[in-house]
Amino acid sequence: MAVIGIDLGTTNSLAVCWKDGKKIIIKNSLGDIYTPSAVSIDDNGEIIVGKAAAQRLVSHPKVSVSEFKRYMGTDIKFRLGENEYSPEELSSFVLRKIKQDAEAFLGEPVEEAIISVPAYFDDNCRNATKLAAKLSGLNVERLINEPSAAALAYIEKNRFEDGTYMIVDFGGGTLDISIVDTFDSVIEILAVAGNNQLGGKDFNDAIVDYFCKENNLDFESLSPESRAIIYKNAEQCKMALTDSSMSVMIANIDGKQYSVALDNNRLIKISADIFNKISVPIKKALHDSRCSVDEIDDIILVGGSCHMPVVKAFIKKLMDRHADNTINPDTAIAVGAGIFGGIKARKQELKDIILTDICPFSLGIAVFEQKTNEEIMEFLIQRNTSLPTSRINVFNAVKDGQDKIHIKIYQGESILPAKNLFLGELEIDCPKTKKDDVICSVRLTYDINGILVVDVITNDNKNYTKTILSKSNQFTEEQLNECIEKLNALKISPLEEEENKLLISRAEALYEEALPDEREIIKEYLLRFKKSLQTNNNHEIRNAYSTLEKMIDEWGY
Repeated sequence: MAVIGIDLGTTNSLAVCWKDGKKIIIKNSLGDIYTPSAVSIDDNGEIIVGKAAAQRLVSHPKVSVSEFKRYMGTDIKFRLGENEYSPEELSSFVLRKIKQDAEAFLGEPVEEAIISVPAYFDDNCRNATKLAAKLSGLNVERLINEPSAAALAYIEKNRFEDGTYMIVDFGGGTLDISIVDTFDSVIEILAVAGNNQLGGKDFNDAIVDYFCKENNLDFESLSPESRAIIYKNAEQCKMALTDSSMSVMIANIDGKQYSVALDNNRLIKISADIFNKISVPIKKALHDSRCSVDEIDDIILVGGSCHMPVVKAFIKKLMDRHADNTINPDTAIAVGAGIFGGIKARKQELKDIILTDICPFSLGIAVFEQKTNEEIMEFLIQRNTSLPTSRINVFNAVKDGQDKIHIKIYQGESILPAKNLFLGELEIDCPKTKKDDVICSVRLTYDINGILVVDVITNDNKNYTKTILSKSNQFTEEQLNECIEKLNALKISPLEEEENKLLISRAEALYEEALPDEREIIKEYLLRFKKSLQTNNNHEIRNAYSTLEKMIDEWGY
């Protein structure tokens, strides 16, 4: 039974299967590899998905919709005729069609899939994606971040060469940046950053605004049909500028023809805000990965919006170098998801490949800040920490006689808990404790499947545990227990691992014999290594380890 990889895109979706030692791009019922992520309802109330639905966005805008991926995990509903649909339901229609087309193309049942998601999707968005899969009849145990999938496709094409890469995944509705390190067939994500509300659609919107401004049109006062025509023509104008230096956008509205000429220089000017937004996650990903531009071996562009000359030119200017163009930006994510499906299915030719992932958002608990008399976040697991991971912290009583502990767990980056995503809580009785005395320790252990284990040890040495699962978790009790057993093994810090302890011992012994001015150098390298162990970032640990080991070896100890 085949495991397929699906790129569930904002504009188009496609699927790939790893079969007979190679990747196979699946064609749909029309013989195309791309299925537009569009849904419509015909006069008989039947659901239409794909190319026909995309064409009806102009002819039947009141019963047709696209670009719903942007709203996964939200309460937004889309009205098609007399019915309302959630983004998850609309996505499930697309996934069901892909499933049916894949079964027809491969000639065998398809029950399991790997679905790609933007790296910056939070738990709500990821849960919504899994729910959409469940509604479509697909079993999805694992999601893969879109830039991770693109990296897998690129590295497989280049025979898994070691290196450090920046993946720029700029699609129709989302932007993701990932810094990826490959070493000895291990693909490690060092950092991710992104914007779930930025994509090719924003260029369409900018062209629509420019067109209306130049022709003195009030877009919002136009009929749905006229708005759909303008939007469709703006999208075609944007696509035309991919191959031509200039394009003329023409639209017939209420019997009158309107037009505007546009070239890439003008597009850059009217899209200045978009380019500013693109630069933010690129800089953030570099900062979080602790990599300089010079340490990046290649920049890999994927996603439909990376075809645009203005986007390529902007990234070249920002990074002061050309991007790699050896893989197809449109199929890279689906290919990577398909390869990952092969890894999950334990295909012999992929058995040595390991793909790690990271936590895109920080995890922590709300604590009472006495100076300002408010709740603030105490982060235990920082964003971009390699998964799976485990972190512990000690907490003190906030008042005399405190005999209750209220643990509230959040995901996000704001210092204010209310601005982050609430995941769960745990309330515990404990012995009365004096203000500022230790009242408990809290350990958060988190894995790639969205399983979060909260361990609390009170000051009377009692242990309380709560497992927080994503709402769409489909694990059986046996599978869940197996995952938790593996997570329990994580509760040993890297400081306790034998080879790391040995290197630290060598450095400490060297320190004892060194002269005063030499001791300062040894101390600096040793503390840097110990600090790296606290990050759980394998790339950083490996570099710090090599630096310290080289220094010790050179000094002949």
